Amino acid sequence: MRALPGFLLLLAVAIFVGAVPARADSWAPPGIGTYVSANGQYRLTVLPREIGSQLAYFEAKARGETLPELEGPLGRFEKLEDGQWVSVWSRALLNEVAPVKAIVSDDGRRVVTFDNWHAVGHGDHVVVLYGADGALVRSLRLDQIVPSYFVEALPASVSSISWREGDPRFVGNMLELAIAEPRSEPDITASFHVRVALTDGAVEPIAPAILDRLTPLACAIHGERVRGFNNRLAFERADLVYPASTERDDDWQRYLHHAVERLKPRGADAGPPESDDPLAGMLGETMFELLSPGEYMEEDFRDDFRAALIAPASQLRRRWFAALDQNRMTVEIERAAKAIKPGQMAGVDMYFLADAVHWPQIHAALAPSGARLVQVNTEAPIPPHPEDIAGLPSKRRFDPSCVTPSGLPR
Repeated sequence: MRALPGFLLLLAVAIFVGAVPARADSWAPPGIGTYVSANGQYRLTVLPREIGSQLAYFEAKARGETLPELEGPLGRFEKLEDGQWVSVWSRALLNEVAPVKAIVSDDGRRVVTFDNWHAVGHGDHVVVLYGADGALVRSLRLDQIVPSYFVEALPASVSSISWREGDPRFVGNMLELAIAEPRSEPDITASFHVRVALTDGAVEPIAPAILDRLTPLACAIHGERVRGFNNRLAFERADLVYPASTERDDDWQRYLHHAVERLKPRGADAGPPESDDPLAGMLGETMFELLSPGEYMEEDFRDDFRAALIAPASQLRRRWFAALDQNRMTVEIERAAKAIKPGQMAGVDMYFLADAVHWPQIHAALAPSGARLVQVNTEAPIPPHPEDIAGLPSKRRFDPSCVTPSGLPR
């Protein structure tokens, strides 16, 4: 089947990918890693878990599936003797896929791994200490090394938290970590040290002077995150109201996205896949929007809007239409309807974000087409779907360290 114009990908992404307060990133597939002690006498070789393709791995993660434990990753520890590497121990590492970094002590009695592939700073195994013969000493989360409200103030990408500012090192019986300081600007770099006992994984408390200096900024950023999360939660629980602004701004984009998410058919009502085109399956619900004359890419959006009005069900079974200028949208629909034969659009579901004034004209123009026509009344608030409400998390609370004695956030 011939797919709809390739511009659909750009259009759908522009409409449905929400703003993410984090940098984009990319990762190479996990590969074999080798980490040698400073004196060159010991080395750890990490064989990552076999994940197949990255796409398959993340699809499984999105479905909540756990990966089989027997597939790795595997750590092989060796000692250099007479110019030959001799095996000392071998064990499955705690990481899900592979550590991002590891260090080996000069006496060969300590190995420390850091983070997990594609998830720096996240999970239960941010720092893992192994002792003699590969015995597990302790595995640490990031919030066991620094206060949890510090973590939110660290720069982050889509996948990871940039918590290490410098290379870790062994200092006697301690592991010294250079921790990135909480920061309001991602380009400002500074660090402080935290030490972890190699014998039992105990974390030394952060020096009071450092806490006093960094806590105000960390709490301020933590407070912003908590308020932002709770505001978003309140938005998800509230009825969705058509934006008052006449501009194509963030409120408009948010309305389009959430209107579709709340009203799209679910479960058995969703019917068969919208298209046999894998791209259409990835895009899911697709919105076609008319822009105002002179706006960037207005002609491309208009062409896709027109194409979607006449594309058969085999190309896209369900599609949504919207425009800030509903007069213009109605004119475009009436023009396209003249070229549609009676019954030509059978099997197609068309949803229109339209008010009571324009809907009768839209419906009259397209009724002979055979498409199922649905009005999303822009004058009526849209309640959240019960399934979405049931899946929402609880309201976040401020970290006690960031609350004043009077109970107010710092």
